[in-house]
Amino acid sequence: MTREKLNGIWNYYLSLEKDMSDTSRYVEPAGQENVYSFEFAKILILTCTEVESVFKILCSKIEPNAAASDISIYKGIILKKYPNITRAETNIDRLNKIIIPFRDWGSSKLCWWEAYQEVKHNRGNFFDKATYLNAVTALAALYILIFYLSKETNIEFDNCKSEYISSEYADLYLLCSSEKRIP
Repeated sequence: MTREKLNGIWNYYLSLEKDMSDTSRYVEPAGQENVYSFEFAKILILTCTEVESVFKILCSKIEPNAAASDISIYKGIILKKYPNITRAETNIDRLNKIIIPFRDWGSSKLCWWEAYQEVKHNRGNFFDKATYLNAVTALAALYILIFYLSKETNIEFDNCKSEYISSEYADLYLLCSSEKRIP
């Protein structure tokens, strides 16, 4: 992992974040978190595809010899090293809501990940899972994972400012202030 690759992952996140932000021109998320659309399906699928890529990279850094290839293996490797990921919080400014994307990971499945799998594999029957809440929670998960990847590789990325999601972890650089570290 290089700084350039981490910056590339962050810039892709920012592109997805912009797509999410643009949906607010058509749907006010507050009170309509369960509204679903093709745009939310697209964001959910693209975001979770990137989440999976970051899962693989992060797992390969944590356990270089592990063959991480599915969510249950990612979960085992990541929770073993970072059990407090289940407490990592984000604030969705537009929604005025705290989202903890990995909250249930220790005891059950991730709802947004299950929605992604259902939409990806059988959109006709599960299109109603392509909701704003699932898409934004997946985006929040990607946001958190990028900070964990930065921590694991000890690589700071250039500009961790986000317009749609905020957290105490993104104040300047992740590694510069111990009280700003992810849990």
